Amino acid sequence: MSSPAHLGKARDLVAESGLDALLIAAPSNIFYFTGFKGGVRLVIPHGGSPTILVGGVDLTAAEEHFSGTGVQVRHIKVTEKVDDVLRDVLRELRVRKLGFDQLPVRTYRRLVKELGEEALVDIEEGVWALRKVKDEREIAAIRKACEIAVKGMEVVSELIEPGRTELEIAGEVERAMRKAGSEGHPFGTIVASGPNSALPHARASRKELREGELVVVDLGATYEGYVSDMTRTFVVGKPEAWQEELHVLTLKAQQETVKAVKAGAKACDVDAVARGIITEAGYGPYFVHSLGHGVGIDVHEPPRLAPGVEEALRAGYVVTVEPGIYLPGKGGVRIEDTVLVTGGGREVLTRFPYGLKAE
Repeated sequence: MSSPAHLGKARDLVAESGLDALLIAAPSNIFYFTGFKGGVRLVIPHGGSPTILVGGVDLTAAEEHFSGTGVQVRHIKVTEKVDDVLRDVLRELRVRKLGFDQLPVRTYRRLVKELGEEALVDIEEGVWALRKVKDEREIAAIRKACEIAVKGMEVVSELIEPGRTELEIAGEVERAMRKAGSEGHPFGTIVASGPNSALPHARASRKELREGELVVVDLGATYEGYVSDMTRTFVVGKPEAWQEELHVLTLKAQQETVKAVKAGAKACDVDAVARGIITEAGYGPYFVHSLGHGVGIDVHEPPRLAPGVEEALRAGYVVTVEPGIYLPGKGGVRIEDTVLVTGGGREVLTRFPYGLKAE
């Protein structure tokens, strides 16, 4: 996804911050500003053309991607060091005050020697302020990634039966999402059955599903560099009373919290809706993580929906709402949707049934 508008926002950030240039090192930020994956460093000056530093393996792709854009491609030869080439670029641009997002310690120390510590300005929060509000093209890509994830969950619902392994189900789901157009898996697909379902970030294993077990499935897809994230919980066979209780409670917390997602709502207040419902039912100690997180190029982005986070949501934010209850050694339930904050409220982007029984 080409991002000329995002480069314009970067130039505005340079001007507003009183900088000579902006140095971008985080791969996801380089992609955000350029639409290119493979750059090592991106330098955006106050005036003049941006320069992207690339290694030989990405050189041809970079030259093709940036042809006619005004972005200069600087090849880091195999005999050169990244920091040496970066130094040359900054000297050519006569940079005296430099903003940066994330830097390796070695690079930071090198820049301190070159420019002086007072000349380096951390602008990571400014970059995130841009990235958190998704534009129409970003929302379209996330929406498509969500549609692909839903197709994956449809496959899951056909595979929940005794004897299948967690790895087998994860593999089939990932294959289905690839066929549906996913560019990759933003995280390892979680298929967690029985006691494993009580582990929020369990990894799919060789364990076989057994009759009567809960199965938590957490998956996501990638489309044009943007991702999705969703979770559903199933049961193998007939659910027991305690399993139905956990599921009904978690679903109530999730659905009521989705209603609280809107522009202007504080992240901590949205979290408090689900946490309050679960705590009132006596399961507070078993809801062990934050309610949710931002979604975009990365599967975990700001803002966090968590206690103590006073940030107000804005239209264009995309967040997850994923309460869970986890009983160690017994089983757990998590239900998660990717949700777009709109001017009039919210839109659930991962539309798939919430039933405990796979249908």
